[in-house]
Amino acid sequence: MWRSIITRNSLLRRPSSPYSLCDVLIPSSTSTSSFLMARHPREINTNKTPSSSTSSTSSSFAPPFLFRTFSSTPDSTNHSIPSDSSSSSSSSTTSSASNHGAQPSTSETVSGNAVKHDFQTETQKLLDIVARSLYTDKEVFVRELISNASDAMEKVRHVQVTGKSIIDPDIPFEINIFTNEEEKTLIIQDTGIGMNQSELIQNLGRIGHSGSLEFLKQKGAGGGGEDTSSIIGQFGVGFYSTFMVGNRVRVYSRSAIPPPPPSSSSSSSSSSSSSSSSSSSAPSSYMWESDGTGQYTIAEASGVVRGTKIIINLRDDCSYFSDRKTIENIIKKYSNFVGFPIKLNGERVNTVRPIWTIPKDKVTEDEHKEFYQFIARAYDTPVYRLHYSTDSPIHIRGLFYLPSQHMEKFGMGRLEPGVSLFSRKVMIQAKAKGILPDWLRFVKGVVDSEDIPLNISREHMQDSSLIQKLNSVLTKRIMKFIEGEAKRDPDTYLKWYKEFGTFLKEGICTDFKWKEEISKCLRFETSAKEEGEMTSLEEYVSRMQEGQREIYYLNVPAREYAVNSPYYEGFKAKNLEVLFLYTNLDDFVMQNLNDYGGKTLASIESTKVDVDAEKPATPSNDNSLSEQEVDQLCSWLRTTLSSRVTIVRETKRLHNSPAIITDHETASYRRMMRHMDPTRVPQLPKQQLEINSSHPIIIKLFKQRQTHPVIAKEVAEQVMDNALVAAGLVDDSRSMLPRLNTLLEVALDSPHDLPPPPSSSKNEE
Repeated sequence: MWRSIITRNSLLRRPSSPYSLCDVLIPSSTSTSSFLMARHPREINTNKTPSSSTSSTSSSFAPPFLFRTFSSTPDSTNHSIPSDSSSSSSSSTTSSASNHGAQPSTSETVSGNAVKHDFQTETQKLLDIVARSLYTDKEVFVRELISNASDAMEKVRHVQVTGKSIIDPDIPFEINIFTNEEEKTLIIQDTGIGMNQSELIQNLGRIGHSGSLEFLKQKGAGGGGEDTSSIIGQFGVGFYSTFMVGNRVRVYSRSAIPPPPPSSSSSSSSSSSSSSSSSSSAPSSYMWESDGTGQYTIAEASGVVRGTKIIINLRDDCSYFSDRKTIENIIKKYSNFVGFPIKLNGERVNTVRPIWTIPKDKVTEDEHKEFYQFIARAYDTPVYRLHYSTDSPIHIRGLFYLPSQHMEKFGMGRLEPGVSLFSRKVMIQAKAKGILPDWLRFVKGVVDSEDIPLNISREHMQDSSLIQKLNSVLTKRIMKFIEGEAKRDPDTYLKWYKEFGTFLKEGICTDFKWKEEISKCLRFETSAKEEGEMTSLEEYVSRMQEGQREIYYLNVPAREYAVNSPYYEGFKAKNLEVLFLYTNLDDFVMQNLNDYGGKTLASIESTKVDVDAEKPATPSNDNSLSEQEVDQLCSWLRTTLSSRVTIVRETKRLHNSPAIITDHETASYRRMMRHMDPTRVPQLPKQQLEINSSHPIIIKLFKQRQTHPVIAKEVAEQVMDNALVAAGLVDDSRSMLPRLNTLLEVALDSPHDLPPPPSSSKNEE
């Protein structure tokens, strides 16, 4: 499918005419930077910012090599094409004065006849697909052209490693980009490998032919030991992304490989009319041009420095890519970590190093802070960082940061994923979904792999099973890291956990796969420690009493409510440790976690928790009701509270409270339902009431039910409401006020029946 479109021997000759098509297409003034490389189109990097003026300015604003003087000897025939540096260049220079920084050189000129070539039919269709349908965002063309430029310079490096000579070896490796809003042009120039005529035809005339991939194959076949991991290109379509934004693209290129000297036989056999031209070395500079509609032209050029320069005349609807700030933002987003300097209008843009590729002991604290703030777009200092690399199942290099704060807690919207996907230091996907589970969205950093399969636009990963494996490897490593830090420095971890613990709890509720790993990182307050101190589930299990089979917990709004809760009375009396949970989410965490280390998690509000089974029960109070009296009172309460209870029974777990309800729906559930829709909160169902037969209120209630049945009924209702309050199930306590007022009035009418006030040492004195 990707066969060659045209061979060098089949180049079409142009008909005789005073001017060629290039005379019309090429303006008299051109301001560009030489850029391209001997690789497939996709490997030519292009920025999306508006290109600066193409005219030349004082050499003090740009690298010296951009303003070198070249002697050109245009073809003297009638078909020669006017020089690009014609008199109109002066006006271009004036118009470009408003651009920032250096201006591109205009030394390149066309010195030979332009020969027109047709793209093959299928190639033309592919070109249209690439220009219109392949990429999601137009700005990606800048990333593609910069990647191509980087590859072009990597190739020159590899040539130098082999000991071969190159043209102009003293020219520094760098990528120069120029924007010009007035002329609506963008120029991208590299000092890389460049291309000769046949390579231009092969690499730019054949969509899908990757010069970089071909280069890697040659290196592999040659058995060279050089590191080629910095070569980015794979597919050979990146260059054609320029036609998404441009209606005319010119490429000036000069190969870094010196042309071979002419053979003596060919020189002697040449005719006298062409002997002078044939005796000289073959031209090494060319200009390729196309409007992306099906044809391209190639002509000899002069004044071209080593490498490739791409000049894009932007369409009107894409003219914003000639804006300097737009291009700068795109460079920093996608190509900031390319291994060569990127200069925009003479100023270097990529100043932050890709420190995930550097040994961790070679990176300073200041570099970590700078990199974190750049990649996370944040201003805080991260609490933790994980520098990670592995070769299995695929080669991965990653750098992850755990911030000190987040904005989601302020209701400012859900955080987006914080990890970006890179391939060979070029960003493929910002805020990549699927790299980590959603509950780890607070993690910031990068993942870089040259083995990740990408789709042809290099905007998304391709192999879903491999992505899942990558997700699993990274998640496991991050959770192991968090667990280790929690044990290494508990104080620092607790401070961090109070800020980010909600995300871990979310993971317990939404990601069953990782609940075991997450549970090791959870922290809760406990009855065994002072207020503010927290413990892990592992530490709780280590302190469990002999024979204890469950991990007890109580969900309440605050510690004060926990220590005074009637549900906690029996556990406090028997010195059984209870975890205190303070948020609605904690209740769902415990229900989803269910167990830890073989121990079941149990709410002490449940009847399944048998406190008396843990230790012998405390001897009964002599003033408590008899078993028969308890049965009578329970029967009366079931009748009196028939609309509110299903079961009334005695309990031995209470000491200071008259009654509780058990096996009820959690307060957290009702609060969640009320927040979702306050108008549709389900009616509270009938409850199971348990009474303390030794409590004074219960004993007196048993007596008052016959002597004062009206007051006894009011007391029974209030006992029931008090139990609901203790369980956190009263939606609106104002309904109690009439009854409370009645009971207060009765109490004040019978002051002789009120208990005496507690004794005071001061009063006794």
